[in-house]
Amino acid sequence: MSSAPAYPNMGTSMQSITKKTILGFRLAIFALAGYWLVIFVLTHIPSSMMKPPKISDKIMHFMAFGGLGMLMCYVTTSDRLIRRFSMIAIIGMSYAAIDEYTQGFVRGRSPDPMDFVADTAGILSAIAVYATLRGIYYLWKSRAALA
Repeated sequence: MSSAPAYPNMGTSMQSITKKTILGFRLAIFALAGYWLVIFVLTHIPSSMMKPPKISDKIMHFMAFGGLGMLMCYVTTSDRLIRRFSMIAIIGMSYAAIDEYTQGFVRGRSPDPMDFVADTAGILSAIAVYATLRGIYYLWKSRAALA
């Protein structure tokens, strides 16, 4: 699986969304930056300004950081998969720790170690799902090429 190219459809006439650019930057990078900004803003709004969620706070953290992890996997390219996914996990978990720490400076908010656990679970789950789907795709592609 580690020898699979980062952009498998380079030879086709259809261009991957990851290669679309705006002002020289890949569109996917803008999506990641925008998503990351939204997460930062939402986690730093004072609690008095927010309505209580109808779903568990931990599920919201899991989903938000799962989305962040998935976008980070989608944006990055490298044939060195273990290093790539490890860096995504380290960056995502570092941001989750920083995010929880800085919430202590927001009125009505406080750091919660269990939020960090939910954030980490979301990031690691996204990496696992992305890696699994990527592996299935390459198996399917290689079988189609043999047929």
